[in-house]
Parts: sequence; C-alpha cells; structure tokens
Amino acid sequence: MITAFATIVFLAAAWAAIVAIAGSLEHSLGKIGAALRGESVPSAPAPIAVRVSQRYPSSRSQRVRARPSLRAAA
Repeated sequence: MITAFATIVFLAAAWAAIVAIAGSLEHSLGKIGAALRGESVPSAPAPIAVRVSQRYPSSRSQRVRARPSLRAAA
C-alpha cells in the first residue's frame, strides 16, 4: 500500500515539474519554432530614452592648502 501511494505522489510531483518547466519555456520555444519555420518574430519594444540631468550642478572641488601648523605635524 505504501508503494502504491509513493508511486502516485512521485508521478504527481513529476507531472507538476513538467508542467512548470513547459510553462517557463513556452515563450522561448515559440521563438525557436518560428525561426526554424522561417517566420519573423516580433521584435522587442524599443528602449525608452531617458534624459538625466542634475538640477544643481555639483561644485568643482577646490584645491585645499595645508596650514603651516599641519605641515609641521607631518
């Protein structure tokens, strides 16, 4: 009895795995099939161009001079 139950559970798990894998590969396999048949596949949408600009430009770094007291400590 345990063997029959284990077999049913195994077959159900295998079936669920096959369905999940087939669902995830459906799109890519459709592309491969279309390529093998010589059909054109609709292209992906064009990327959206986004302009990024700073509202306030960063200030340029200014050269800092060491004070004589700090130079003497070094």
